[in-house]
Amino acid sequence: MENRTIRVGVDVGGTNTDICAIDEKTGELMVYKLPSSLQDQSIAVVEGVKVIAKEYGFEGKDVSRFMHGTTVATNAILEGRGAKTALITTGGFRDLLEIGRQKRPDLYDLQVDKARTLVTRDLRFEISERLDCHGETIRDLDTLQVEDVVKAIKENGAEAVAVMLLNSYLNPENEQTVKEAIEKHFPEVYLTVSSDLSRQFREYERLCGTVLNSFVGPEVKKYMTNLKNTLASIGIHSTYINHSNGGLMSIEESMLYPVKTALSGPAAGVVGAQYITNLIGEKDLITIDIGGTSTDISLVVNGKFEASDEKTISGYPVRIPSIDISTIGAGGGSIGWVDSGGILKCGPQSAGANPGPACYNRGGKNATITDARVVLGHLNQEALLAGRLPIKCENSVAAVDALAEKINMERLETAKGIISVSNSNIIKEIKNVTVAKGYNPTEFCLVAFGGSGPLHAAELMEEMSIQKALIPKTPGLLAAYGLLTENMRRDFVQTFVMDLSDDCAATLEKRFAELHVEADKWFDIEQIAPEMRSKEYFLDMRYKGQNHEIRVPITMDQLASAQTLRDAYIKAYEQLYSFSSDDAIQIVNFGLSALGDIVYPVIPKDEYAGEDASAAIIGKRTVYVGNGQYEDYILYDRDKLHNGNVIMGPAVIEQMDSTTILLSNQKITVDEYLNMMIERK
Repeated sequence: MENRTIRVGVDVGGTNTDICAIDEKTGELMVYKLPSSLQDQSIAVVEGVKVIAKEYGFEGKDVSRFMHGTTVATNAILEGRGAKTALITTGGFRDLLEIGRQKRPDLYDLQVDKARTLVTRDLRFEISERLDCHGETIRDLDTLQVEDVVKAIKENGAEAVAVMLLNSYLNPENEQTVKEAIEKHFPEVYLTVSSDLSRQFREYERLCGTVLNSFVGPEVKKYMTNLKNTLASIGIHSTYINHSNGGLMSIEESMLYPVKTALSGPAAGVVGAQYITNLIGEKDLITIDIGGTSTDISLVVNGKFEASDEKTISGYPVRIPSIDISTIGAGGGSIGWVDSGGILKCGPQSAGANPGPACYNRGGKNATITDARVVLGHLNQEALLAGRLPIKCENSVAAVDALAEKINMERLETAKGIISVSNSNIIKEIKNVTVAKGYNPTEFCLVAFGGSGPLHAAELMEEMSIQKALIPKTPGLLAAYGLLTENMRRDFVQTFVMDLSDDCAATLEKRFAELHVEADKWFDIEQIAPEMRSKEYFLDMRYKGQNHEIRVPITMDQLASAQTLRDAYIKAYEQLYSFSSDDAIQIVNFGLSALGDIVYPVIPKDEYAGEDASAAIIGKRTVYVGNGQYEDYILYDRDKLHNGNVIMGPAVIEQMDSTTILLSNQKITVDEYLNMMIERK
């Protein structure tokens, strides 16, 4: 029997662990979903891989690539659970971690708490050294003092160390000397040096990122080591971890820079959406990934996702290359509740995986969005996950009734209210990533995925007048699927502030030449073949006198013309702010994205089967639609739908990993890749 070549993607969420595998030769897609093991994510990961391998007849040795999206670092940050961390910084900057930017999380809330300082003051150490804003030495590093500080850190029992010296992004020499001293005298400690993690300015953000990396480092390293060894025991050796920038990195690199995995799962979903829509020619997308706990919203414009280096994670600003994703607390497990004014709210509190929604019969008592969908008839009232998750409808009824009593509303209207409130929250955030950036959401295709995304898509379309929405073939597992299509990727960004002028071409070329050297070194370390290497370029620019910059994608050909670069910046600026000026422009950051291109798996096309979808009908269900009205929704089995099939609403389309709602004034057309396109009549 010929050996198979299997590519496996595994995405771990707060509720479920999703597994997608694809046969690289035939294109056969294999999927599986199971509850996440929150105490140790690797348990569910490996268990799921074993199940899918047995079910589809392959072995660990057949796996060419194992790609993993993980929330280990994210959870540790959110829960404030990390290593005892020490900090070494330049004299006079010991308290920068607490001073921050002097911004309150909520301008008018005098009682709001700031994010907890992750390094106690007794573990923050100053050393004598100083570089100016050009990276030149003002005060020499006191190497004897460094050794004393390292000794004190060791005596205090620190498990991790963060090193951030002033202006080291321009000249890392002093930080590297401190690094050598720590590796010599305290080699067992987990260490992060800011110039290794980021070479961009803004000391506070660099400090937060460096501290967070060390804070979560030991736990992530332990998890990755355990995962690597466990996978090796079943014959899987080629393991990669998803980066927040929408690319893959080696598992070894993830142990060094775990903070770069903080948006690992959501990023994979955006990449998956980008890939499947590119096959059918859709270039402008609003992606909504609605899972059990949260909703992640992102924008793809002209086939390219939007990137950002500035993210805030649980109140901590960090500078890591990432896809620009906006997250709110709205998911299938989001809990309906009543505020002090008697107003119905939904989320961000979630029932999570355990106990989960009341209908899971695991002890949950609160009415969640899932319970509301069960009561209304949107969801199967007997079982989900192809029968593997029994549903107890009477529990949902009891939970919704308890909430209805508090607001003096009828059961079904309360259930509908829960969903309406959640949709309002999602719509507000969609407008933040579209209208607030100068885009008209009605001109985009909505791509809905995650276990709950297809349940909301039709409703969101109607409320926002969006004309079409795409539901992928495996919406509940799209993040795992997206991992199968990702490249190796690393972003190299260097701050060097300079004015844009007619005679700056030589300086621009010199700066990018330095980044090219670093990128080529990374390609060699990762053993990426020359023919599989590619590079993308960008500049972060601003009007002179402004405090913040915007990202402008460029090509190397544009470097020769300052006017061309100026035009590109003005176009991007006008898109965001609807105006521009003749003021002088500054370049702030130079950026290069190094890509180790993959061979994309074969995606088979389904033969055209005509418009008749009646063969997929499995029954009907009475659904409450509001104002005391009910409608009979036709039930379809998605696995029985084929290319060309058309479904007229109202309908419910069920599949193992999700359920799609189709309203009465909408229709679905199945394409050759078995995606479903919802359109308003």
